[in-house]
Amino acid sequence: MARHRNDLGKRRHVRVNLSRQGFLIPAPDAPWIECQIVDVSEKGVKLDVGALPVPEIFGLAFTAGGEVMRVCSLIWRRGEQVGARFLTVKELREGLIFGKPDVEEVD
Repeated sequence: MARHRNDLGKRRHVRVNLSRQGFLIPAPDAPWIECQIVDVSEKGVKLDVGALPVPEIFGLAFTAGGEVMRVCSLIWRRGEQVGARFLTVKELREGLIFGKPDVEEVD
């Protein structure tokens, strides 16, 4: 259920709890790795990846057949969960993603 913008606190976008299987794609030709999509918003996603190392830029398939996919930029990691934002086509074309700050590691 969506909340009113005033109820979001520090969050700028409404998150939708998914709790469903997804597939992390670490590199274009790499095998897909199962992960758990915890929640998703217009701009990003929270994943449960266990101890899996996650690259700074990765693909995410929301379906096993790859019908719904996004390119993501790792923003933070807290134990087994990571937060990533969806990259735009403009960012990918212009290479803006490579000047991003380091990933925030929180224990």
